Formats: sequence, C-alpha cells, structure tokens
Amino acid sequence: MSTPDESKILKIIEVEGGECTIGKIAREMRLEPNYVRVILRSMGESDIIDVFRNGKVRIASKGCVVMGKQPPRQNGMKRYLEDREKWTSF
Repeated sequence: MSTPDESKILKIIEVEGGECTIGKIAREMRLEPNYVRVILRSMGESDIIDVFRNGKVRIASKGCVVMGKQPPRQNGMKRYLEDREKWTSF
C-alpha cells in the first residue's frame, strides 16, 4: 500500500506521460527536492518506480498495479524485430 505522498507522485508521473524529473515532482508537490528524493528512493526500492541517474523516474509495472491499472505490455521482442528490419547488413 502506498502513502498519500507516493500516490500523489504516481499521479504526477502519470500526468507527465509515465516519465518525469525529480525537480518537476518537487515543484508540483511544493516540497524540497531532497525530501522528494528520499520518497522516490523508497519507491524505487519497492519497485514501484524506476529511478535513473539522470534524475528521471518512470512508473514500473508494480506501480501500475498499485494505481489499479493494467501494466503496459512488454513489447521488447516485437520492437527488436521491427528495429532489426531497419538494420543494414554488411
């Protein structure tokens, strides 16, 4: 179960298209960025979000479940095959 702050963060990330920066979340919530980082680190350790070194965060599959939504399908192989068609052979 997520806390009220975690729920707000998930909603902000969702509104931003599923990916957002730490600074944007801090501004939207009117909180200090360092406090937001602590919350995001905890959410990352719980696999609710993916936290990247460049300061961006993304909703993970478990985060979608927490929000009561269906996680997006993993189309990695499909995308790989589509990209492979574009490759040129030597």
